[in-house]
Parts: sequence; C-alpha cells; structure tokens
Amino acid sequence: MRITAENFIKHLKKNREEALQYVIDEYIGIVKAIIYNALKSYNDPQIIEECISDTFLGAYENAKQFKGDKEDFRKWICTIAKYKAITKQRKLSKAPFFYEIDETGNAVKSAEDEYLIKSSTEELLMMMSQLEQLDRDIFTMKYFLNMKNEEIAEHCGLTKAAINNRLYRGKKRLQQIHLGGSMS
Repeated sequence: MRITAENFIKHLKKNREEALQYVIDEYIGIVKAIIYNALKSYNDPQIIEECISDTFLGAYENAKQFKGDKEDFRKWICTIAKYKAITKQRKLSKAPFFYEIDETGNAVKSAEDEYLIKSSTEELLMMMSQLEQLDRDIFTMKYFLNMKNEEIAEHCGLTKAAINNRLYRGKKRLQQIHLGGSMS
C-alpha cells in the first residue's frame, strides 16, 4: 500500500502508521515553525521536539474525528500544533508554582493535571469541529495563527464586520456546545 496525498487521510483514520509517517514528512515544516515561534523564548530544543511529537500523536489519535480534505487537514494540524504549544506554555509558566520539584530539578506533574490539560485541548478541537467550515477556518486564523481580522477578511473575501460577526457568533456557539445545549 502506497500512501499518497489523495489517500493519507483515509489511511490515517484507520490508524495506519504509514499514513502517520506521511503526515510527519509532509507537515513537519509548518508544525515545527508554529511550535518554534510559540516556544522559542524557552530556549529548550527538547521542549520544542516534545511538543512536535505531541502534535503528530494528537493528530494520529484523533484522526477519526477529522472531516475534510487535504487543505482542511493542513489547517487542522496547524490548530493542533498551536494548541499543543499553548498548553506547553501554560504548563511551563505554572510549573514553579503548581508542581513539586523533584531532586533532579524537574517539575513533577500529577496525572490529574496531565489529564485536564489533554482533555480540555481535545474538547475544544471537538467543539470546533461542530462549527461550519468557514467559522473553523476563521477561528484557526484568528486564535491559532494570530492573524488580524483585516487579514482574515482579505483571505476569506469577506468584510471585517462579517469576520467580527462570525467570531462573535462562533464564540456563542462554542459556549452552547460546551454547556451541552444547541443553538440554531
């Protein structure tokens, strides 16, 4: 079986390791750039590499939830990378205050803390998957790629007011999804 640009998503959803290797080869550059930009201030290559690995593992473990084509997948994996980097930043910024330090000087994290961080990231990605494709793209550009509303509007061919409106409605929709209700 040969993994190609046309079939990698299908095979990734079937948890085929060859598809994961294809995804790593294809997207390592963009994932590394996103994570490096977010974590470069920590000046620790090990943290960056760990976050890159977590990104690809997260994509692999959650592939069945992905809906879309190759371009959507690129945005999706970039979103995962940004979230993993944000999660890592939060952990690192809180480490001295909320975690015990062992005799080697490493932060000791509880299983509960690890679970909460992982589940909140996965929950947000799942909630975002329930938004319309355009709204997912807008949220990704705004909150994960840190684009300005004007840039998003230009990219999507919409007005800035339309982007503002979609962001506002999208946030309300995510709140409804989070609270278990539905909003038409």
